[in-house]
Amino acid sequence: MVSVPGGLDRRPDAGTDGQRLFVYGTLLPGRLRWPLLAPFAVAHRPAAVRGRLFDSGRGWPVAVFDGHAAADERSTAASDVPDTAIPGVVVVLGAERVGEAIALLDEVEGVAVDLLRRVVVTTLAGDSAWAYHHPHPVDGLVAIPSWAEVPLHAER
Repeated sequence: MVSVPGGLDRRPDAGTDGQRLFVYGTLLPGRLRWPLLAPFAVAHRPAAVRGRLFDSGRGWPVAVFDGHAAADERSTAASDVPDTAIPGVVVVLGAERVGEAIALLDEVEGVAVDLLRRVVVTTLAGDSAWAYHHPHPVDGLVAIPSWAEVPLHAER
């Protein structure tokens, strides 16, 4: 599969150097889980990726990135929500601590229990980055344009 700007590159050898991470929720600078990520970050900048953002109802958002949801993961409600650009931040991780950062974030994001999956996405600017994708049906979840408007006290 060819990488599409703003979408998902599903090739096993997808072109990320592993140092960039796209975040869109509680890992954003200034949000609840930023202190977990900040020690590994050497830079960050605004970015966006094609997909849809939902309020999980649990105090954090989940993203469904374009081209990644399998047919059995989609719901009728999700198909009614147009794909948009998910606003967020690309965080550049320090090369010497990438493995440590990704291990911690995989644990926080529930990768081992398939709560979220770490995937490679391409930002609208054309940068490849890791991101955490919601691989489950979105029935009952509310589509939101951004996590930035959610009050900090609502995060968990």
